[in-house]
Formats: sequence, structure tokens, C-alpha cells
Amino acid sequence: MGIFDDLRLKYKTGQLTVKFIFINVALFLVVRLTDVFCTLLGVPFSLTPYLELPSDPMLLLYRPYTVFTYMFFQYDLLHLLFNMLWLYWFGQLFLLFFNAKQFGGVYILGGLSGAAVYLFAYNLLPYFVAVEGMLLGASAAVLAVVFAVSAYAPDYKIRLLFIGNISIKYIALITVLIDLLS
Repeated sequence: MGIFDDLRLKYKTGQLTVKFIFINVALFLVVRLTDVFCTLLGVPFSLTPYLELPSDPMLLLYRPYTVFTYMFFQYDLLHLLFNMLWLYWFGQLFLLFFNAKQFGGVYILGGLSGAAVYLFAYNLLPYFVAVEGMLLGASAAVLAVVFAVSAYAPDYKIRLLFIGNISIKYIALITVLIDLLS
């Protein structure tokens, strides 16, 4: 059995968290490899602008699908790594208390909420009005999963290396602070 057969089996039999991780990683690889090949061939083309959520409402009218695609594609390798680690860890905790359908709903609704907050901020807050931006990454969707688990079982303890037992409400708080600072 080859590596691709192993990956296919893992995707087919894995939980929804694993499937979302596979989708994020596969999309990242396809887009980055396409960018590399286009660069090497001298073709000025990138798929990234077609997957990012634009702050410009007129551009969003031409790319309405980006309210979904942005939450399944990461900016760079570290962004992918950390979002997928948080998604895996908290996704497993989420599935201890809820089912896969609820996980999918929280992930998608968290991503859509992140898109709404982003569009609101960039189009209504004075600081951002003159700035055009693009949103990319699963952070809003992953944070929704983190919040859901933390709200449902705030005192659930996790053992961390060198720290010991800690409640997930504190991990969620630290996660939000790190996300806001970065």
C-alpha cells in the first residue's frame, strides 16, 4: 500500500476534523505548487487572489464564493501548521462533547462570522475605510471551535508539558490574545 493509498484511507475513515485538515493542506499544496510552476514558467498568475476574501464589496460581488474559500486556505506554511494543530487538538475535544455535524456547523459559522466582522471593520470603521485588504486563513473558524469547547466545558483540564494541568478556558483566552496580537 502506497502513501497515497494510506492518505486516501485516512481521509475516508477519519473524523471531520481530519477531513478539514486534509482539505486545508491539499488546497495549500495545490495553490503553492501552481504558484511555483507559474513563476518558473514566467507566467504572472496566482490562485491566491481568487481564494482570499476581499474587503471591497464590489470585488466580493464578483467572487462571492470567497466567503467560504478563505477559511480553507492559509497564507504560509506556519499559518497552516498552527491553525491545523489547533483545529486537530480542539476538534478532538469538541468531538468528545458534540457530534461531527455540529463540528462542521461551528467551523463554517465561525468562518462566516469572521468574514462578517472583517467586512464590517474594513467598510465601516474609519481606520480601515481607506485601506483595501484581503482575508485569508482558518483562524476565525478554528477560534469558533476553541470557543465552543471552552464555553461548554470551561473547567475541563488538559495536561501541558512543563506546565501541568490547565483549564481549557485559560488556553482559549491565551489563544485569543495571541491571535489578536498577531
